[in-house]
Amino acid sequence: MAGEVSKAARDGSLQAVVSHMAKLDVGGLPRNYELFHEALSGADATLSRELLSLPSSPSQALLDEIGLRYQLPGFIALAPSTSRDQEIGLLLELREKMASGVTQKQGFTRVLEAVARSLREDSDAGPRDILAEIEYLSVSLSDAVVAETELEAALKAGIDRLAGASQKAAAARAITLRDRLTSLPNHAAFAERLETLYTSPADDHGMALFLITIPDLPDITRTYGEAAASRIVRKAATTFRKAIKKNDFVARIGSGDFAFLFRDVSRDSVQPIAERLMTAIADNLVFAASDRTAATLDLSIGVALAQDAFSPQQLRLQATAALQTAKANGRPAVFVPDQARR
Repeated sequence: MAGEVSKAARDGSLQAVVSHMAKLDVGGLPRNYELFHEALSGADATLSRELLSLPSSPSQALLDEIGLRYQLPGFIALAPSTSRDQEIGLLLELREKMASGVTQKQGFTRVLEAVARSLREDSDAGPRDILAEIEYLSVSLSDAVVAETELEAALKAGIDRLAGASQKAAAARAITLRDRLTSLPNHAAFAERLETLYTSPADDHGMALFLITIPDLPDITRTYGEAAASRIVRKAATTFRKAIKKNDFVARIGSGDFAFLFRDVSRDSVQPIAERLMTAIADNLVFAASDRTAATLDLSIGVALAQDAFSPQQLRLQATAALQTAKANGRPAVFVPDQARR
């Protein structure tokens, strides 16, 4: 029976998406279904309002811009292809302009040679004849200058367009590395940052990876709903962002999971940092557990030091192992290689 209810809910959701797309005359592309499903699910109120206010027959370019801005997977893949097409078109246009300029220069060269030959062969040429030849050269040179000017203008416009495309590509990339719910760096950004620890020697000294999870979040979601859980995650993200220093890093890597990279951390300083993070959450995130009581969130914290690992993967595995220990013991845990070997 439960399976039938779930299937009915899915069918109803799909029907709502199809109906709304048909009402607005939106093309039946897979990424458009993804966009409207995300909007009608209500997970992001801003996206929902934006799509519900769309005019009839919106352009695909407008839909793609919205999908890219909200970091939907089906749209993110469009950015590199679109950028390459624009760059190729620009290069073809500049090639045509340059070919035209070369043709003009070749024409001027031929005219110059003809004038020189004429003057050499015509020993009786007087000042008037020479002036006529000079005027002819002047006209030809003027045409070449016009072509050069047009090429310069085209190059400038091309550079401006490429700069604009580069800025758009950078903005699109920034979107792909940003968590939509919290605006923190996302899992992809965390993976890139972790990789730099072992590719840039200047970045790996004294680094520590903290993996933090909110273990009660699944229960909160079941009891109070997705919207309440999202508010808690956003508030936790804001608290974490304020709790780190300028050169530290925090990312949201899962539903209630966060990753921190702290600089200049020794094994002795792990516990004070963990306590600081737990205190920040306890002081700033209180939610109603019932009509009469309030509760704070517990955190599970697992830590690994970069000096104990030979690769990003190993460091993360060590921090994950420490996190599992923290969940079992109810207190922060730090990975110790000697203990792991024993």
